[in-house]
Amino acid sequence: MNEVWYVVGLVAVSVAVLALGVWFVRREIRDEVSSPPVLWAGYAVVAAFVVFGVLRTSWVVLS
Repeated sequence: MNEVWYVVGLVAVSVAVLALGVWFVRREIRDEVSSPPVLWAGYAVVAAFVVFGVLRTSWVVLS
């Protein structure tokens, strides 16, 4: 049962990190720091690593 709570916590933290990333990208676009496609592409790469890490870790912990 502890493994399930570990995964739930991991997912919750990952969702918070992804939401913070969306906020950051939108703020940078609003402040015209860089072009939107570049910022969203960078976010997509980071988000892919986060999602992959969550899925892989969850698979290892729950199996």
